[in-house]
Amino acid sequence: MTDNDRTLTTAEFSQMSGITISTTTRMLRQGKIHGEKRIGKWAINPSELQHPAVVAQTGPKKSSADLGPIVDAPVTAGKSYHVETFAKMTYLTEHGVRRWLRTGRLSGSIDGAGKGLVDATNLDRPEFKHLIRQ
Repeated sequence: MTDNDRTLTTAEFSQMSGITISTTTRMLRQGKIHGEKRIGKWAINPSELQHPAVVAQTGPKKSSADLGPIVDAPVTAGKSYHVETFAKMTYLTEHGVRRWLRTGRLSGSIDGAGKGLVDATNLDRPEFKHLIRQ
């Protein structure tokens, strides 16, 4: 890599690849992706975004059809949403939804495929009304 090349920081690479900064740094240290240290910071060539190790880490992209329906109709009891869908319906991240399910702040279950499901009744609770995207 020459100094004239446009390079990415670990934060930029992380944002573009969808891999956390810590995982990006670990992959650099282990030599799974290539970069060099410049003044104590990693410089990563953008071409590394296509590296097989990065593609394997991020996995295939899911289509919105895989996430379940996004319903604009009023919520009724008995419905549930996949974590990804619930996150899109609210201002929570997928990570936040999973954490709230683990800690019991949201009610839900696990489907047969091992995916997290969030009960739709959570959307009716007064303490979550401000989190719903309009």
